[in-house]
Amino acid sequence: MKGLNLILFILVSISTTAQIIDSLKIQDSTTLNPITRKIVFNTDTAYSIIDSNSTAQKDSIAPEKKLKKHSPGKAAWMSAVLPGLGQAYNKKYWKIPIIYAGLGGLGYAVYYTGNNFTQARNAYRLQVDGDSSTIGIFQGTTDAATLKVYRDYHKRNLTITGICAGVWYFLNIIDAVVDGHLYNFNVSDKLSLHWEPEMIKPVWGTSAFSGGAKFTLIFR
Repeated sequence: MKGLNLILFILVSISTTAQIIDSLKIQDSTTLNPITRKIVFNTDTAYSIIDSNSTAQKDSIAPEKKLKKHSPGKAAWMSAVLPGLGQAYNKKYWKIPIIYAGLGGLGYAVYYTGNNFTQARNAYRLQVDGDSSTIGIFQGTTDAATLKVYRDYHKRNLTITGICAGVWYFLNIIDAVVDGHLYNFNVSDKLSLHWEPEMIKPVWGTSAFSGGAKFTLIFR
């Protein structure tokens, strides 16, 4: 009986010692090879857990791309120096022909009205200078009163076309600034508009229902 108890005691001692050794091995391996995890947020999934000890996952992680800073101020002075250059900086190339079409048309209008104003003014001055040997003529007329009307008319048109050309030039700068501010603006594809018909309850004192529509903006 005493021999049996001794054998059981030895077996229990061996089993306990083995368990202690195994637990120590596990602790040592955990200490030597710690497993670290980090949470990476992206636009497609809520989060993904990445094991730092996995080389395959490390290779699959691409470095974050830094967004290049876009300056509205730079777009403004570029369009001020050369109209359309700020639009090219903002990658709005289709606006450049429109800008130059407007500047070309207004530039020709300034030239045309300015030329007519100069001729009418010079003709009027020759007619009222008091020298009978000089004759001023514009569009077939030599009458001083008529020449004065022509002069004032073309002077007014020259002022208007000059103002329009200046406004168009400044609009070119303002457009470049606005596009510069909206350059990185992006509307998510997950944004959607849902609508459904809806019956509106009658107002107190009436019995007729009216129809309508319910619009819901959904972001998934």
